[in-house]
Amino acid sequence: MNISLPPSTYLAQAAVAAFICALVILMLRRPAERWGLVDHPGGRKRHGAPVPLTGGLAVVAGFALALTWSFAALGQYAALFAGIALLAVTGLLDDLGEVSATSKMLAQVLAAVFMTSWGSNYLTGLGDLFGTSPIDLRDWAIPFTVFAAIAVINSVNMFDGLDGLAGSLVLVILLFFSGFAWTIGDAHASKILVVLSGAMVGFLFFNLPWPLRGRHRTFLGDAGSMAAGFVVAWFAVSLTQRADLNAVPPAVMLWVLGIVLMDVFTVTVRRLARRRSPMAPDRDHVHHVLLRRGLGPRRTLLVLVGANIVLGLVGTALWQYGVPDWWIFWSFLAVCAAYFAAFFMPLRYYRLRSRIGAPDEYERDS
Repeated sequence: MNISLPPSTYLAQAAVAAFICALVILMLRRPAERWGLVDHPGGRKRHGAPVPLTGGLAVVAGFALALTWSFAALGQYAALFAGIALLAVTGLLDDLGEVSATSKMLAQVLAAVFMTSWGSNYLTGLGDLFGTSPIDLRDWAIPFTVFAAIAVINSVNMFDGLDGLAGSLVLVILLFFSGFAWTIGDAHASKILVVLSGAMVGFLFFNLPWPLRGRHRTFLGDAGSMAAGFVVAWFAVSLTQRADLNAVPPAVMLWVLGIVLMDVFTVTVRRLARRRSPMAPDRDHVHHVLLRRGLGPRRTLLVLVGANIVLGLVGTALWQYGVPDWWIFWSFLAVCAAYFAAFFMPLRYYRLRSRIGAPDEYERDS
């Protein structure tokens, strides 16, 4: 099985999505200031001036408008579009300070229920992860999928802390997924993923740390990060649960979402070890750690996005060469363990050094 490219019509729609997204960002810059849809510096936020939170709205607008003439053929994805709309609106209200954490979580649960109960998109099996027989979730299929979808949505949201990082990681994941979809013959899924990738490119033009964005720096906001996370969760499930033999092994998705999943696991365990809520904000994500180690924003971005590309390529290669599910799964867990050791244990080491009076480079760089 060889991975091929989608047709040029999809790429044309992606270009339209990118253009509309960029146009909306420029149009909303001044209105965002009047509406209070801006992220103010202070506390854990290190940017020097208020930045519009209109990136997510622009991505959703570009995506929806570019797909306008395709909606009739995409009726099977009504639940996906409804979930995107729900989370975009909820995220917008949250960016405006009008939504509580509880309400935001309820919206995520509802979107996940849209996915499972309306869209009939849920994990029925996880593949043969132990080399004995495929794991069938049976009655746990929908609850497990709802939990997994919420975890992915929040994982993407947690990475929206460095210019270009969340958008670039989502773009990489979407491109892998679009290639998978086209390869296994799911043309509609491929179109949706390619067009959303185009919209994300339009956003990244104003979010990446480069001179071309000028004074038009824009953030994704919760509207964009939650909607994008939902799309990632949707296709991480749908591409693996096909009835035919062309389905992508579920374990491959762990590799494609690699950095995102490994970091949220590490951060969650660290917060629980400190007896804090797993949802409590802090500056201990991998990008924060690398910044404190002196890499700088651009190098941190390149390292993390590059690492996720490599992980995705490894997972794809294992699938394409017919490696068994259990080997794909356990090899990912080995990489995850190495990541955990690298980014969890040093924090304890630095604290121990500070207690005995040794210079604490970790704190000095923070």
